[in-house]
Amino acid sequence: MPVRPEHRKTFPSGRIAETLLMFIRARGGEHASVNAAFVYTPLADFYELPKSVRHLSAVDYYRNDVGPGLAWDSEVNFAVKGLKKDGYVTSARRSGKAIWRLTEAGTERADFWLKRMAEKTSALGALRVNAELARPDSGDEPTTQRRIRP
Repeated sequence: MPVRPEHRKTFPSGRIAETLLMFIRARGGEHASVNAAFVYTPLADFYELPKSVRHLSAVDYYRNDVGPGLAWDSEVNFAVKGLKKDGYVTSARRSGKAIWRLTEAGTERADFWLKRMAEKTSALGALRVNAELARPDSGDEPTTQRRIRP
C-alpha cells in the first residue's frame, strides 16, 4: 500500500520481517509460536518508536482508502503476509486468537540471523513481553532469553 510522503521513513518497514522472525524464534517458546496480539508492542519497543508513531492511524499513514486500525499494526501484518508467502510463517486461530508459528524454513532462517546478529539477539531477548505471548494451547511459557549456539 502506498504510504503518504511525509511518513515514508516513519517505520523500519524493510527490517520488520527479519526482526519478527527472530523475535518469534527467540521468544516463542519450544514451538516457535506466539499469540499475534502481543507482538506489536515489543517490536515497537525494540525499534524505540515514540508513542505518537505507535498510535498513528492507518488512515493518516496510507494514501489509499484503508480500514480503521493502527499503521504500525498494519506494517507488522504486511511483514507477516510476506513471511507467509515465503514459507517462513503459518498462522492459525486458536480460541479466537491469531497464532503465528515458524515453519521449519522459518526456524532455519531465524537461527541464521540470530547467530549472526548477536547484538540484535540480545536486545530481542531483553524486551518486556506480555505473559500471553506464548502460544496458548501448547503449554509454552514465554522465555526471558533463548540461548543460541554459534
